[in-house]
Amino acid sequence: MKEIQKIAAYKNHTMKVLSIVGILVLLLAVGGYISFLDRNKEVQYRYVTEPAAKGRLTLTVSTSGYLQPLERVDVGTEVSGTIKKVYVDYNDKVTKGELLAVLDKTKHESAYNRARAAYEAALASIESAKAQLYQAESVFNRTKALRKSSKGALPSQNDYDSKLSAYLSAKAKMANAKALSIQAKNSVDAAAYDFEKTNIYSPIDGIILERNIDPGQTVAATFQTPLLFKIAKDLTKMELQASIDEADVAKIKAGQKVSFEVDAFPRKKFEASVNQVHINSQIVEGVVTYLAIINVDNKDLLLRPGMSATASIVTQTVKDAYIVPRSALIYMPIKPKEKTFFGDMKEEKIIFDPQPHVWILKGGQAQKVYVTLLGSNGDRSAVKSDRLKPGDAIIVSQEKVQ
Repeated sequence: MKEIQKIAAYKNHTMKVLSIVGILVLLLAVGGYISFLDRNKEVQYRYVTEPAAKGRLTLTVSTSGYLQPLERVDVGTEVSGTIKKVYVDYNDKVTKGELLAVLDKTKHESAYNRARAAYEAALASIESAKAQLYQAESVFNRTKALRKSSKGALPSQNDYDSKLSAYLSAKAKMANAKALSIQAKNSVDAAAYDFEKTNIYSPIDGIILERNIDPGQTVAATFQTPLLFKIAKDLTKMELQASIDEADVAKIKAGQKVSFEVDAFPRKKFEASVNQVHINSQIVEGVVTYLAIINVDNKDLLLRPGMSATASIVTQTVKDAYIVPRSALIYMPIKPKEKTFFGDMKEEKIIFDPQPHVWILKGGQAQKVYVTLLGSNGDRSAVKSDRLKPGDAIIVSQEKVQ
């Protein structure tokens, strides 16, 4: 009896499993059929267009750079010493000839006094040599007169030669004394120059940008001039030093208008103009650029030296041209292709055409129109074509219709 019950239970379990498997197979079959029907539907597309319209397009070259004073002077010292006093600080306005700092004068004053004393001694040596020359010249003149009056009998030849030698020696000493006095005078001038350079004066009217010294600091002018101050002459006139890529440098010319922004005033545009483009290139990490100098009017003193700026240089304004999205110039129509039962449906694209062109929608069909590209700026391009008419539907993209 128990065996019969086991067999019956086993048959019931088997029937349940077969029922579940059958249901799963049926569901898979239905899903596959629906998927098959869906795959065999032809994919539909919708053209996105924009009406052709004429207008103007401003062509620009983008660049970046840093603001600098139009004229900046580095003030240093030609003599070494210890800074005794500093009379100016950052942002101070100074005038030409104003005293900025003073070095300790002790050593240079002592050197000047020694040079003066040596010069005075050289002048005294001239006077002594002058007296010796006068005496030697007088004795020689008398000897020469005696020799003439005695018709060579007196004095003896040795005595005559001795007096001549003494005269020539005195004359040489006089010339040497004069040369030494000139040398001593040059030493005085050099010592006076160094002594005067212990006072550091402003060479221009301007404002202090940098102060690199403090009282008690030692400066050494052995191999190069130490930099003490940086002075900007006039911050109401500045220049933007911008790097121009070699691909764009031929488009940049003096007088072109420029607009730029700085991080300190993100919603404000500043106007400027190109002054010049340097002929010599700059090569940084293999990238070739040329330095453009852009004149900036800073009458409101909002801009400061060293600020970074992003600029747009207006190179050309194209007028009376069709202004189209750049996407219209790179658009290629997609044609759907019917799928088969065993294969996937494929999308057939038009072969790439390198000549500038757009596609327009006429009678529900895409037609190619060749154009002349006049220039691009951002996502807009200026083109011309005799086949384009205002209002033509220019295709910019193509979307699938769900």
